[in-house]
Amino acid sequence: MKKLQMKAARAALMLAIFMSFTVACSKDEGNHPQASPANASANASSTAAKSKAEGTVKIVLPGDAPKDLAGVQKAMEEKLKTDGLNIKLDFTYFPWDQYNNKLNLIAASGENYDLAWTHVSWLSQIAAKNVIIPLNDLIEEQGQQLKADIPAASFASASIEHMIYGIPTLVPSAENNNFFVIRGDLREKYKLAPIKTLADFENYLDTIKKNEPSMVPIANDNTRGLLREFGDIYLPIGDYGAGPAYIDPADKSLQVKNFYESEIFKNIVKTKRKWYLKGWFPKDAQEIKDSEAALNNGKIAATWSNVLKTSERIDAFKAGVPTGTLEDVFLNPEKPKYVFDAASNLLSVFSTSKNSKAAIAFVNWSRSSKENYDLFSYGVNNVNYKLDGNAVSTQGIADKSTYNQVNWAWDDIRMKRFSKNVSPSYIENLKVWDKNAVVAPTLGFRFNADPVKSEIAQIDAVGQVYVGVANNGYVEYDDFYPEFKSKLKAAGIDKVIAEVQKQLNDFVAKKAAK
Repeated sequence: MKKLQMKAARAALMLAIFMSFTVACSKDEGNHPQASPANASANASSTAAKSKAEGTVKIVLPGDAPKDLAGVQKAMEEKLKTDGLNIKLDFTYFPWDQYNNKLNLIAASGENYDLAWTHVSWLSQIAAKNVIIPLNDLIEEQGQQLKADIPAASFASASIEHMIYGIPTLVPSAENNNFFVIRGDLREKYKLAPIKTLADFENYLDTIKKNEPSMVPIANDNTRGLLREFGDIYLPIGDYGAGPAYIDPADKSLQVKNFYESEIFKNIVKTKRKWYLKGWFPKDAQEIKDSEAALNNGKIAATWSNVLKTSERIDAFKAGVPTGTLEDVFLNPEKPKYVFDAASNLLSVFSTSKNSKAAIAFVNWSRSSKENYDLFSYGVNNVNYKLDGNAVSTQGIADKSTYNQVNWAWDDIRMKRFSKNVSPSYIENLKVWDKNAVVAPTLGFRFNADPVKSEIAQIDAVGQVYVGVANNGYVEYDDFYPEFKSKLKAAGIDKVIAEVQKQLNDFVAKKAAK
């Protein structure tokens, strides 16, 4: 356990190990010893031989259960047995709007569940409430393949004070949410250059407005892609939210600042107001209720995205717009590309688990070979999906046999399969996306909101009144901001900023002491 903790703690090693991972990802999979199915199967068998982990692993995931879950579950259990692991599986799915609360209730009531999808943005809260447990010892005993494959930076992002609370995905992580997506076919139709700047992007939106009267240029949903235009910022509170605290990774003092008082927020609001006045945003927020459906129906020309999202949405888009293409927009690609979190989606073990060893043994097995990964992620070949070369396809698969699993919860870019609609160049770019990225000094910092949870709730309530309206472009910044600022002060935003600073200072001091 000490070796694993030391690896996670040594900031000097993080970047080297993290970058070695990205280089390895850029190589041919067959040349990667840990990704080799034959080698991985041997490792899995070796782990199984040492392990007494067995029994039923009860897994909790969000959304709806896949239609052929029973068939895939049976196939996984048979493969587990073949590999020497006497493990059964039991899946439970909770609706998205109930999911977080269900995790807390499971722990509070002592229900026997073992494994669950979690996210780094909740990590401090659910760890403090004893919803999940540290995994260091379990990884040492049951997760040798995970330990070998997952970089220290990724484990650090899934840790609190060097205690690992989740098995992270292995996916591109540098600035991974600061994207837009556009209709690449329309950009080419109007002979526009590839988009690299805000001016380029706005020219595209204006071109759509002038030439495609039946389309809305951009949906007024998450426009996080603008953050990179106006600054480099790490947001330690929430998942994709805009505030209330932010940290500039280039600021050596690591001063925590009020996002809503920043020039960054001001510039974003003014930009969105401009988009609204130009007619690039919908005039009515209810006009585009579902941006995904609108994209797939050809009703919008741009929306939010992330580094993997285009690969996830491409098939649904192609079904609605067969001749269309999607193209990611990452503004200012020449700027430093920061890794704020080398992990986002996690698989964690409940504090109420009665079979934690088998839970980690199962995750280790699922990431130990491409065959196992495919089975857990996509189902049974020629039953739940077909291979089109190396691409995964559901063409010709009966509806009752579909297996739409939430495989993003355990993604591994080394073994992940893509649709045939995803271009090879896109896939290769993903594999080297983190190359030359800069690891932010805040990597591994997890803010515990409990000391200021009432203030954060009040700030959120104020934000619901003002921020949504501003993000839709409905108001001038100078008209709403003085009142907004006053109400944020009354809600306790200064106390929240101070608490984030206190916790960050403690984090930095402890890291320096190691």
